[in-house]
Amino acid sequence: MYLSHCLHRYLRKIKVGRKELIVMNYLTIFLLATCLHLTAGVYSQKVTLSGENISLKQVFKEIKKQTGYTFVYREVLLQKAGKVNVNVKNASVQQVLDICFRNQPLSYTIINNNIVVVKESHVPAVPVVTVEKPVKVETAPPPPVKITGVVLNETGAPLANANVAEKGKLNSVMTRGDGSFAIMVEGPGATLVVSYVGFDDKQVFLGDKTEVSIKMSVAQAPMEEQVVVGYGTSKKATVTGALEPVTSKNFESRAVSNPALALQGSTPGLTITRTSSRPGNEELNMQIRGVTSVNGGSPLIVIDGIPVANTNAFFTMNPDDIESVNVLKDGMAAIFGSRAANGVILVTTKRGKGKTKIDYGYNARINTLGLKTPATTMQQYASMWIDAITQDPKPDYWGWQSMDNLKKMQQGIEGIYSTSKWGDIFIGNANRYDELFATRLSQQHNLSVSGSSDKTSYRLSAAYADNRGPLATAYDGKKQYNLRLNYDYKLTEKVKLQTGVTYQRDITSSPSSGLRFEMIAWDAPLFPAKNPFGLWYANFGVGDRNSTAATMDGGRDTRSNDLVRTDIKATAELLKGLEVEGTVSYQVNQYRMDNYRLTVPTYRWNGAIAEKNINPESDIRAQSDNTLYQNYTGLLRYTKTVGSHRFTAMAGMNAEKNDYKSVYGYRTNIGADGVYDLNVAPTDYVEAKGGRNQWGLYSYIGRLNYGFKGTYLLELVARRDGSSRFAPGNKWSNFYDVSAGWVITNENFIRDLGITDLNYLKIRSGYGVMGNNVNIGDYDYISDIAMGNTIFGSVATSQTTVRLNRNGLTSNDRTWERVKMINVGIDAVMLRNRLTARFDYYKKRNDGMLINILYPAVLGGNAPQTNNGVLDVKGWEAMLGWRDKIGDFSYNVTVNIADSRNKLVALNGAAAYNPGLVAAVEGHPLNSWFMYSTRGFLTDQKMVDLYYDRYTAIAQGEMPAASDDVRLRAGDTRKRDVNGDGIIDQRDVKYMGDAAPHYTFGLTLGAGWKNIDFTAFLQGVGQQYIERTGALAYPFWDIYTNQNSSFLGNTWTPENTGAKYPRLTTNKDRARWNYLHNDFMLQNNRYLRLKSLIVGYTLPQSMISRIKLERVRVYFSGNDLFEFTSIKDGFDPEQGANSQLDGYPFMRTWSFGLNLGL
Repeated sequence: MYLSHCLHRYLRKIKVGRKELIVMNYLTIFLLATCLHLTAGVYSQKVTLSGENISLKQVFKEIKKQTGYTFVYREVLLQKAGKVNVNVKNASVQQVLDICFRNQPLSYTIINNNIVVVKESHVPAVPVVTVEKPVKVETAPPPPVKITGVVLNETGAPLANANVAEKGKLNSVMTRGDGSFAIMVEGPGATLVVSYVGFDDKQVFLGDKTEVSIKMSVAQAPMEEQVVVGYGTSKKATVTGALEPVTSKNFESRAVSNPALALQGSTPGLTITRTSSRPGNEELNMQIRGVTSVNGGSPLIVIDGIPVANTNAFFTMNPDDIESVNVLKDGMAAIFGSRAANGVILVTTKRGKGKTKIDYGYNARINTLGLKTPATTMQQYASMWIDAITQDPKPDYWGWQSMDNLKKMQQGIEGIYSTSKWGDIFIGNANRYDELFATRLSQQHNLSVSGSSDKTSYRLSAAYADNRGPLATAYDGKKQYNLRLNYDYKLTEKVKLQTGVTYQRDITSSPSSGLRFEMIAWDAPLFPAKNPFGLWYANFGVGDRNSTAATMDGGRDTRSNDLVRTDIKATAELLKGLEVEGTVSYQVNQYRMDNYRLTVPTYRWNGAIAEKNINPESDIRAQSDNTLYQNYTGLLRYTKTVGSHRFTAMAGMNAEKNDYKSVYGYRTNIGADGVYDLNVAPTDYVEAKGGRNQWGLYSYIGRLNYGFKGTYLLELVARRDGSSRFAPGNKWSNFYDVSAGWVITNENFIRDLGITDLNYLKIRSGYGVMGNNVNIGDYDYISDIAMGNTIFGSVATSQTTVRLNRNGLTSNDRTWERVKMINVGIDAVMLRNRLTARFDYYKKRNDGMLINILYPAVLGGNAPQTNNGVLDVKGWEAMLGWRDKIGDFSYNVTVNIADSRNKLVALNGAAAYNPGLVAAVEGHPLNSWFMYSTRGFLTDQKMVDLYYDRYTAIAQGEMPAASDDVRLRAGDTRKRDVNGDGIIDQRDVKYMGDAAPHYTFGLTLGAGWKNIDFTAFLQGVGQQYIERTGALAYPFWDIYTNQNSSFLGNTWTPENTGAKYPRLTTNKDRARWNYLHNDFMLQNNRYLRLKSLIVGYTLPQSMISRIKLERVRVYFSGNDLFEFTSIKDGFDPEQGANSQLDGYPFMRTWSFGLNLGL
């Protein structure tokens, strides 16, 4: 409008005729309308408007806001127009304009998405036009209009079965075989929405048209996406290695603050496990393609091209800041050299683009209890005792296990019970779950502002999360603060600057005692938390355990991490195709731990103080760790295309330095006066220590890519690392990868076959050598001296002398573990880009694994690890995805599955093993199970006697001796003499599997209909063998602990000889014989869990345009809502083997969220 006005004023100064001037004015209006058409968007086509005595300019402004139409007019025309009164609801644009232009000296024309207002000279102006009655358009709709047309692809060929629908309505049709269609729409001005799988949706505003020809554009194929490959990006179609992308959609609306939890099960080959759902204490473990070394290891995490100083930087970053995650799983990772053997996770953060926008998200989470530790009630506890002592001599330990007392407890009778050991004590039904846990509320806020212009782009984000566990007695949770600014500036057309500044703070606060094994497993369920006087009740009236008291009054443990990270990257184009890049990154991380434990007095039921206290020795400790990590990278990139040949090269250098400092202090016997600091604690016992270490890494990096017609692909990767951690002569090592790919669908013979349903097919293979730096100390090659004190003489005449000794022997020959990997894979896209498939098979060998070598004792010290071990790993991965759209309904299904197997080929002849879980045995997988084979149970005394006649009792914990107190009885386990030597001992155990998860899988289901979206993600494990350990592993692991209720009714009795488990016994030796390391105690930990469920609704634009919002979405999100598991002992399948470590139940999370866009 302003442009038209200025042009008009300018043209008035030019001496031309009136006709020429009129032509120029209308030409100006037409050109402006054409320009505006290029940028106008199509929004809601219905208008709701109410007002009295309002100007046409106000009407135009409101219509533009609600529909997106742009008005083109000369300002002087509106000065002659009268004001209007209007009241319409859900009217079309034409209906509103017809009302407002009635008896006005104006008329209008709709050109695409523009409304051109012109003079109507034969109609006199009227000061005010009034519409006396509100117009209810829906009560008098215009007659329907028949629209005919044809839908074509980019080359003009017809598209059959394309969906043609009227926008905002339910009517739709499918195109015929020749691409033609006919549809009835409500009236002029309707908009058609055309969709076809493999093509972008297209909206067509009809205006007055009744016949249209619609040409569709092919959607970006999945293989055309850009992915991050390490020190650069590449089209997915040209990648020759095993790379798995994860988009930001995977993190949207998830009720998690840790992005690693959102990655669980999302990509084949990446295994993420946890042993708890306590916020901040999940004990996460990540592996890519299984284990790589007996020394362990985890993937290298790289954020925006820079490795993180520690994994916590990733665990505490804001998931809303993540644009994409790419997982490097094979030799491609060799670009990161000595730290790439366990794979690499590349994280890219969001940056500003487009117009300025503000996004806000809120998420309220309700945390409830999931699967509970299967502990007994008082009645169940008594029932198990009754079954156990029926055949066994009553243990003379507590002096209260009379059958009368036990039967009273079995009936749930609470009251005073007499004991010979502690006198009269109160016994009642103590439900620790009710005392300790309750539903808790967590929340998260996300706010971001982003945008871009010709020279700059920015994205500023802030987040706050408070994740609480379900503990009711005290705060137990993690608070998280995130602030990130990504700012890019184009200095010139050839010089660009990219910066990123990050601040992350997380604070995990919890009780310092009462949360571990004593929480559920160790306390018999007989003692309420408090006595009638409101004082903490001692277990058995005298004991020192009460988890409710410990968590509430026993002290606090607070741990915090503060990370400040600054990244600066400058890029300059030197010549056409030649680019130089420099990056600097500083990461400062401070970890602080403050822990104090307080003595909590306990009392008898009558109020008298008990003999023992909780935490009888109070203490305080504090620790502060500071890490400064620096990274400097310089790169040259060159791209050249010669005919059908495309070359891309990258070369550069990288330098890293890490400086770590630590200070630790400890004192005992602090008071409970509310001041908890090292300085105010007594000096009865003081411990102070600290440390500092540094390491550096210098590297040369190179990569060469070649492609011929996009069909034949070759990639060469090389890196040379030099480390301060090794002795001179062994500081440097080379790592590399060679891979190739063949895009078969680019071949003429495939096209000649006319296989139209095969859109893309690529075969790829590669061989790489990478390094593993796990278990390598900063100064292992240096022979250092330790100092200590030695006391000489008697107590009366002792003298303290300083002692010096060598810490251990060193080796100048040790270096990185070198892992060699072969990978073969296939990528396929079929059925008009609807079906995507991937499969990979790989082998890797660590033939320089660091292991301990056994030397004669005369060596005089501890020998260092040397590169003499060999570990083989092989596995496969598969992914299958389907997406489709039927009218307004779209859906997608993706399933992935992977498996990895390993074998320890050489470990210095280490072939000995004990029963149970063994970390490393030559010829077997790492963490193998060696269990006793059994033949059911001893059925009667005759079989017991024959068993003792045949086999020898040699040691406690194996076959119990034949004495009356511990000898086996009917119902006890019958173990096999596997090696036939007449002795039942550890030499009879057999390999029965390993503890690693196998056949890990994930299933994603997504759907959308109009404004409703749905996503479900299921994750699970097909095979994982575990044997429970700890106090609840099997009945009467010890007689003072709680018991595992899952055994109740499932053990052998004379009336139940076909039971799954042997009889109950309170004798520890027989209990071990009956249960520990026997084959029937090994469980297959299969499970399928609904990890995430999201249902969202986005409000229509017509509802929110008045409040100037671009997007409003409400959603429900849930985590870990249910599971199917083969585990029958009541524990959560993700908990792991330990039954007593952290009695915390796994949580279920129910979340409600809101997303706003401005």
